[in-house]
Amino acid sequence: MRILHILDHSLPLHSGYTFRTAAILREQRRLGWETFHITGAKQGAISALEENADDLHFFRTPVATAAWAQWPVLNQTAIIWSLRQRLTEVIEQVQPDILHAHSPALNGVAALPVAGRLGLPLVYEVRAFWEDAAVDHGTTREGSFRYRLTRALETHVLKRANAVTCICQGLRTDIIGRGIPAEKVTVIP
Repeated sequence: MRILHILDHSLPLHSGYTFRTAAILREQRRLGWETFHITGAKQGAISALEENADDLHFFRTPVATAAWAQWPVLNQTAIIWSLRQRLTEVIEQVQPDILHAHSPALNGVAALPVAGRLGLPLVYEVRAFWEDAAVDHGTTREGSFRYRLTRALETHVLKRANAVTCICQGLRTDIIGRGIPAEKVTVIP
């Protein structure tokens, strides 16, 4: 099985997100699956379109340089568009059997039309609800436009993905509460 992982960011950056990702990739490889990995523009400035980090190979997505791509809200659209374009290029190269988009929803939003156009199944993995994380970090408030938009994007991806994974039962309960069929959601701690 050939799996293309679509990531917010990865090694060599250090975070719980990158360490969990690396563990998932290594376990899938141990099972004999081939994994490929692409990061969106949130990885930050890149010096090359491909990079090796800690024995893993990553395809990188350049940060959009257009002036409009720096404006609030539009910068998120630029992240989706640039990832969608780069994803199409990488899929042509690696020919995956399945796409595995990891939260946040921007990765899923970028992957959905590509998966649909190419007839590839899409798994979406939720590690946290980013709208709630933004409230915790003080960058938005519950019920704000940003909060509601982020929640709507997340729900949009959850409804359209072929399968959903999450890291705990609490997230699974919330996902099901958004109208996602229980049989579609698997907890992988």
